[in-house]
Amino acid sequence: MSENQEEKMELGHEPVPGYRKAFFIAITVGSLYLALILLNTLF
Repeated sequence: MSENQEEKMELGHEPVPGYRKAFFIAITVGSLYLALILLNTLF
């Protein structure tokens, strides 16, 4: 390793409770909506 190599800085934070659940709910609702649109176009 060379002497000029610098350390990488990492920015960290504490997770905010509730965002993971809200994310999965939004993905589920969006997927169901797209599935409904697809089914309506096929039948």
